[in-house]
Amino acid sequence: MGWSQYYSFVVSKKIFNTLDSLMHRKLWKWAVFRHPKKGKCWIKRKYFKKHDKKNWRFMANDQIYLVRHDERIIKRHVKVKENKSPYDNDWTYWANRLKRSLEKPLKIIKLLKWQQGKCNYCQLWLKNDDNLKVHHKDHNKSNNIYKNLSLLHEYCYNYIHKKCAW
Repeated sequence: MGWSQYYSFVVSKKIFNTLDSLMHRKLWKWAVFRHPKKGKCWIKRKYFKKHDKKNWRFMANDQIYLVRHDERIIKRHVKVKENKSPYDNDWTYWANRLKRSLEKPLKIIKLLKWQQGKCNYCQLWLKNDDNLKVHHKDHNKSNNIYKNLSLLHEYCYNYIHKKCAW
């Protein structure tokens, strides 16, 4: 699955289907060759079973099955607009783009959406290359409900925690 995971960011659905079809034909030929005295219905019952609404799934037993290439979720990347640059001071565009980032954890993406791309302390836009910190409003790090969390620039986070230490 490493190969299909690597190519899941490009237009590869058609080739994944072709590879699955080729793999199915090769497995079928192998099974018929392996059991020359058995009928095709017996071979299908032995090796190709129904699993998760998919018929003809190659299975060793009821728990172990061959994963198909076309089951890999294809994730499209969003191109940067041709006239945009991280240095053009268009913080709205970059904050919205940061919300859709696949590299960021889900917690940070949710906080970005709730805060509309702004730091909760200084109210400046959060940029793509900013170091972000999750701040606990009640200073209890075990209280991770979203109402208690706030997304801050790293320097705002440091300022708040230095201020609280005095």
